Amino acid sequence: MKALITLILVSLIVTKSISQEKNIETQSVSIENLIPFVVDNYTIRQDADLATKNITFLIQIPGAELDAESKIVLKQAFKLLSNRLTEDDNISMVTYSGFSGIALKQTSPKDLKKILYTINNFKSSVKEFHKDGIELAYNYTNENFDEDAINSVVMVRNPNTSSGVNAYNSSSSVKPPKKKNNAVLITAISLLPELIAIIKN
Repeated sequence: MKALITLILVSLIVTKSISQEKNIETQSVSIENLIPFVVDNYTIRQDADLATKNITFLIQIPGAELDAESKIVLKQAFKLLSNRLTEDDNISMVTYSGFSGIALKQTSPKDLKKILYTINNFKSSVKEFHKDGIELAYNYTNENFDEDAINSVVMVRNPNTSSGVNAYNSSSSVKPPKKKNNAVLITAISLLPELIAIIKN
């Protein structure tokens, strides 16, 4: 147990130093709050002069695979994200906890077919497994850093995972609402036309 805690602390120190070195933003959100997170953080960009986004999603996988409900949330969140980002933006997916690896290398958010395939097949999408997915995500973002973009790592935590890594507390602009059902309901009502269009597609 002590060794695990030490490993986690060392990983966090290393990743924090990497993120500060090249100004990589870090955000953290639970999977159940991912759709409101997308709504709050990624508005539809109409001004071509605004900075592009280079986002690495660090997704916590419990055991060998995600449960069906988590996959549904991820699919809807990434469909919504696809509508809000442009061809010039990039997203990547890295997994941690149950298994660690790069599941999706830099891809246009408009390539929904590729994104949805990755969500359905996280484990088979990883070509090389690593010991530490958190450090891997920061190293990957650092290697693919875009000077002209806003570079960020978004940690998507899964509360159903019993791994000790779940204790990781990142400074985050996302605060889980005290009344989850009310927050989700308000968000769903305000986005109803957009969500219906996404579900139909």
